[in-house]
Amino acid sequence: MPKSKNESPSQARPLDDYRLLFETMSEGFVLCEPIRDAAGRLIDYRFLQANPAFLRGFRMDADIIGRRFKELRPDATRAWFENFEATLESGEPRRFQYHDRGRGRWYEVHCTRLSPTCFAQFYIDVTLVKRAEQHQAHLLDELNHRVKNNLTIVASLLSLQGRDAPAEVREHLEAAVSRVHAIADLHAELYRSRGHELVEMDHYLADLVSRLSRSLAGDRVKLVVESDPLRMELDLAVQLGLVINELVTNALKYAYPDPEQGVVTISLSELPDAVRLTVSDAGRGLPPADQRRRGLGSRVVESFVQQWGGTFQASSDKGARFTIEVPWRRPEFAEPQTQTLL
Repeated sequence: MPKSKNESPSQARPLDDYRLLFETMSEGFVLCEPIRDAAGRLIDYRFLQANPAFLRGFRMDADIIGRRFKELRPDATRAWFENFEATLESGEPRRFQYHDRGRGRWYEVHCTRLSPTCFAQFYIDVTLVKRAEQHQAHLLDELNHRVKNNLTIVASLLSLQGRDAPAEVREHLEAAVSRVHAIADLHAELYRSRGHELVEMDHYLADLVSRLSRSLAGDRVKLVVESDPLRMELDLAVQLGLVINELVTNALKYAYPDPEQGVVTISLSELPDAVRLTVSDAGRGLPPADQRRRGLGSRVVESFVQQWGGTFQASSDKGARFTIEVPWRRPEFAEPQTQTLL
């Protein structure tokens, strides 16, 4: 870039510095001119400048200057141009990720409007970060798979131990097996969904209830799941899975004792700041409060509600209905709020 005759050394120095930065920076950088259709919609753009890092990264030559993007990428989708159009219209910088499948590279693209007729793109290579995320995801998949298998082995050993045990001991062991399976089902869902941290609750509940139906309800009692498509963190999903296991098991045991038939409904819904779980039946209803047995299942439910600062309601009107509401995240200090409506 030649210096003007009237340009002092102090004036020329910043321009020289900018040119040096432009040519040596490791991130790809291009200046572009938008091309619009008759309706004013951005449909393409023309390259005005491109630094060496961009040309190296995408294996291009300096002859791209002045050419249209669609000449190089005729398969470009409308979504690609919408990112730049949004920046030009709002003036707000925009950031998104781009996967160059041909070279197996990932880029974080930053778009900035410089003027109504010019915008800049920065390409930051995040391939190593993506590979590390994929490796971590693979390890989490393997961990969930192994945890699920190990829990299944534990459940099998408890079942074997219960075969020759007295009736009361066998009942407790069967309850323990059901709780172990509730957690194993969750890890199986994580392994299948590749969610790693978030559980698809409608899928998880379908598996959980299907297992309870096969092992406990049979054809006698129908289990119905009504769940919003919620994605939930593992900690809360584990607790809810155990609570559902206890409430459904109790409903099968007390609402419809063999050979009675009926329906148990499990409902999970999203509230503005909480999640609501309801387990209801049309069976025999609840006994008076002073005659209720407080077993391990009841303690599991009460402990969960207390730890999460939620509410628990038990009502008896043409059957039994249990409703739990808890916030999405467990508070540091929570007091139980238990209410019985008879």
